[in-house]
Amino acid sequence: MEFVVLFILVIIVLIFLSKIKQTEKIEAPYELRGPLFTPAERSFYGALNLACESQALIFGKVRIADILKPIKGLNRSEWQTAFNKISAKHFDFVLCNPNDLSILAVVELDDKTHSQQKQIKRDEFVELACETAQLKLHRFKASASYSVEEIKSKIFPVAEEIELPDFVKTDVQACPKCTSELVVKTAQKGKNKGNNFLACSSFPKCRYTEEIEV
Repeated sequence: MEFVVLFILVIIVLIFLSKIKQTEKIEAPYELRGPLFTPAERSFYGALNLACESQALIFGKVRIADILKPIKGLNRSEWQTAFNKISAKHFDFVLCNPNDLSILAVVELDDKTHSQQKQIKRDEFVELACETAQLKLHRFKASASYSVEEIKSKIFPVAEEIELPDFVKTDVQACPKCTSELVVKTAQKGKNKGNNFLACSSFPKCRYTEEIEV
C-alpha cells in the first residue's frame, strides 16, 4: 500500500514538473535566427565599410522608430498612427558620425523583392518620411559585386572646387589649423546648398571650413 501511494506521489510530481517546463516554453518561445545580414547584405556591407573608411560608423538593421519619431503637435491618435507606420520597419544600414554618433545618412539595399507592389509602397513611404525629416537616404541595387569608389562618391560627394577669387587669395591662403592650402568649394546639400565656402585641402584629415565674406 505504501508503495502504491509513493508511486502516485512520484507521478504527480512528474506531471507538475512537466507543466512547469511547458509554461516556461510558452513564455519564451524563441530561438537564434542566425547571421544579422543576408549573404547579399553581408557582401554589400563589406564594400560599404571600405567606402566609409573613418568617415562614418555603420550600424545594421536599425528600427526606423529608433531614428525617426512623429512630429510634435499631433493628437494621441495621430501620434499612434504615425508611430505604428514605422515601428515594424527598419533601415538596412545607418551611417553615424564617429565622434558623437549623430545620424549622417541611412542606406537601403534593394534586391529583386523591391519590384513587388507591396515593397514599392513601403519604399515610397520610407522615402517620404526621410524627406520630411530631412534625413539623407541612399539606395543601392543588390549586385554580385560593388565598386567601392562609386559607393563612396555617392555617399560622400566631393564638393566642386572652383578657382579661388583674387580677394580671397590675397587675404586667406593657408588653413589656420594645419597650414594646408585653402580651396573654395560649393556646398552640395543642406541649408547652404549652392553657396561657396572655404575648406582645407587636406580634408578629411582637417575639417576646417570658413564662410566667404563678400
